[in-house]
Parts: sequence; C-alpha cells; structure tokens
Amino acid sequence: MATQIVTSEANTAAVPGEALEFDDIQGLVFFGHGHLKYSRYVFLRMKDGKQARARAWLRTLLERKEVSTASGKQHPGLKDVKGEHALQVAFTYSGLKALGLSPEVLTTFLQEFREGMRDERRARILGDTGGSAPEKWQVGGDATMAHVVLVLFGKDDADLDVFHASHRERYQEALEEVFIQDADMRQGDTEPFGFRDGISFPYIKGVPTTRGSDALGLPINAGEFILGYHNAYGQYPFSPRVPRSQDPGNLLPDVPRSQRVSGEPRPKDLGRNGTYLIIRKLRQDVAGFWKFIEENSRDPSKSAEENEANKELLAAKLVGRWRSGAPVLLCPMKDDPALGADSARNNHFEFGNDPYGVKCPLSSHVRRSNPRDTLVEDPQESIKLGSRHLIIRRGRPYHDKFSDGAEEQGLMFVALNTNIGRQFEFIQQTWMNNPKFNDLYDSKDPIAGDNYDPEYPGDEPKDYTAVVPGFPVRQRMTGLPRFVHTRGGDYFFLPGIKALRYLSMERAP
Repeated sequence: MATQIVTSEANTAAVPGEALEFDDIQGLVFFGHGHLKYSRYVFLRMKDGKQARARAWLRTLLERKEVSTASGKQHPGLKDVKGEHALQVAFTYSGLKALGLSPEVLTTFLQEFREGMRDERRARILGDTGGSAPEKWQVGGDATMAHVVLVLFGKDDADLDVFHASHRERYQEALEEVFIQDADMRQGDTEPFGFRDGISFPYIKGVPTTRGSDALGLPINAGEFILGYHNAYGQYPFSPRVPRSQDPGNLLPDVPRSQRVSGEPRPKDLGRNGTYLIIRKLRQDVAGFWKFIEENSRDPSKSAEENEANKELLAAKLVGRWRSGAPVLLCPMKDDPALGADSARNNHFEFGNDPYGVKCPLSSHVRRSNPRDTLVEDPQESIKLGSRHLIIRRGRPYHDKFSDGAEEQGLMFVALNTNIGRQFEFIQQTWMNNPKFNDLYDSKDPIAGDNYDPEYPGDEPKDYTAVVPGFPVRQRMTGLPRFVHTRGGDYFFLPGIKALRYLSMERAP
C-alpha cells in the first residue's frame, strides 16, 4: 500500500499514560481516515464449508500489510502516515464462531456482543422498535446477518470501486456479500440535518494530539477504548481470552497478571489492542425534521426574515449547536461561525452556569449525549462520572438514490468502546431515550431519541414533547416525531493485528 509521509507543523503533545502498542492497533481507533473522503462498508457472510478459505484470505491481508494500523500515531510530535487507501476488518460473534473459535473462547466475549444488536432485549435498550425493529432492517437482522465487515476507504467513487474489486476477487470464494453501503464526506463534516458534526471526542491518555487540553476536556485512560489497558476505574477491561493450549504458536500476549486465576495456566489475551465496534445505519428524516421546526417556529405576524431566524434558532436549541458547530451555550441567540470553526473554543464549555436550560435546553441532543458537569452536584465529580460513559465516533453520512427516483439520507454511525453496556448502550438508554433525564418527565432526545413512531403499537403523539425555555418565553411542543430511524447494524469485534493473525491460523479439528 503506497503511503505518504505528512509532517505536521502544529505542536503535538500527549498526556502521559500507558505506552500504547500503536502498530498492533487498527487505525480506525485513532483515525477517521478523513483524507479519504469516500468509504464503503462491505458486510460479508462465510460460505458453508469455506472456513479454511476464509482464514487464508485473512492471512493474505496480513501478509500484504493491508489492514491499516495506528502506527502513524506512535511518533510524538511530528509525522502522520496517510495512505492512498485504508482497510479495516471486524467480526460479529457469529462470524468468530463460523471462523472456528472454540466455545471456551467465545464465552469470554461480552454478553452484549454475544447476543448481538438484533437481540430483542438489546433492541428495546437501544430503542429499535416499531419502524426501526430488527426484522425491518436492511442488514443485521436474522435474515441479513453478517459475519465480517470490511470497511474500505478511497479518494473518490471510481477509486473506491477499483479498490473494492481488487479485494472482492480474493474474498469471493470464501465470503458472500450480504449488504454494501457507501458513505462519504464530500460535504465535509456536515451531517444530513445540516449541522457540523465530529466536534466532540475523547482526549485519550498517551495519544499525541494537536488540540489543546481546553478543547478536549478530562484526559481519559486508554482502556475505555482499547482492550488491554487501564480504564476509567483504574482496572483492565474484561477482555476475551484463549487457553494457553489453544495458542501453540504463541501468537498472543498473556493476560495481565491481575486477571489470571490462581492455580491455573495463565491464559492468552485475544482482546489486547482490539476493541468493540458498533455500526448502525441510521436514516435521518431530513424533510420531517425541518417541517417540524417550521411548524413550531413560524409566526404569521413576523416577516420572512424573522421567521427564518426563528427557525434556525429553534433547530439550534434542539441540537445544542448552531449549523456552524458553535454551541448555543456560548452564543444562545445567534450563530457565530468563527466560534464554530475554532477548535480551541467550540467544545470548551460546561452546563453548570445554565441550570434551567435557558441557553441550552436540558433535553437538547448535545446536553444529553454528554451532560458534562451536571450529572451530580459536584461539577468535577460529574465530569469524572461522565468520562465512564464516552465513546469514540467515526461515522459518515450516506445518501442513497433508488431506481424509482426516491432518495434516503442518513448516517453510518460508527463507534468504538471496550464496554458496550456501560458506554454505548448506557448513552442510548439512560441519557438519550430516558424521558426523565435531567429532572424532565416526558422528553427524550429531540434529535436522535425514539420519539413518536406510528409503527409502534400504542404510540400516541401527545406522549412525546420537547421544551425550550425562554424562546422568548417557555415553549412546549407536543407530537415530537422520530427523526432518526435504524435501518441495520450489529456489534463487531475489531481485533488487534496479533489477534487477527491468531484468527487466521488453521485450527486443529
């Protein structure tokens, strides 16, 4: 794979932390591959009787060093490695089972991962009900289950097609394509509703960054996002393991001493330098969103200019940021594009000085997705508690066009964490879809929450509200519809390079 060495002119630094093995970590953990604007998610299923061929395909990827790693992050201050293409590979629980992992190993993976996103209980936790129920998904349901996801990145559509075709030639004997989804960043970092995205992300200890600490918040232990390192509790996250007898080639590292069982041989760590990858295809009802905003902001007595300003203001209040990315907490009545573009300021704020949500409503998307200093009375303790429920996001917008002329927009939501239940599912269930969040009683996340859905039995519009204090007086809106609909997804294990090598090896029958 051809690479380009890019020297950064900005100063970079890292908060001291554990020494990370960057060359054993898949690059997606640290890179969004933003220089490659086009991406393709190829969901694959292993063909019957082709287990050995699938492992051979995986070995070829490793031998050719085609799996992108985070090696460009290991040199402080200086150089970033950017390839002309990038490739990442991950597996579902059923995929690892099909690949030949023993039941003894499979049981050591997280329960959420083993059950999968389509599990009935998991679907309720995530709000995947009604029109978003797994039986209606394009990928990830019982009939469209994948074993492997191959994430490909290229510089344009044609380049991506050629890159994909070169890999299809090699995997098609062992793997069949279940679903393919393209996503791109041709509109920059703007998501389909029209707002700048990707501003807030965790500050990981031991990882060089060009952003100042004021823009990033509390430094987080790497173990929140990468298995094999200490997490926010100062403990090693639970990691899948292999009995020593099942690693005759000694490909895997030992588990940490603190996790060994006294009197038993020390197991090997299959999870180290890997993580859990969440992928969800989320359709965004762009027309429905702006229709709702228009209906609830338009005043017949006002001029067209005033109504347009009110529309933008209401949308910003529900999101928690203006289109530019500027937080409404810092500019509550009018967008400030310069602030939105300033990475040193656009994420440097807390909610404690706005306890009633007059500037940034208590139920706004930004406030729910990370409450910052308002979870408990002590602001510093609140930030510490919140740091235990963060994720790394790597999503990209998609825009599907169909033969009948219809179109669909949305987000290929991609997130990484080491504890699916405590991090991703907690955010969805306890913060975003909880009507009693922040001392409210009938309001969910107005943007991404599982609000009114006519396809869900018994749903009534009157039960879904959004409240905006001081607009210029308190405004309560009922009949809040669901704007984000799940079209598919699953939980994946994104292994480290050593673990990939182990998975590619032949197994004793």
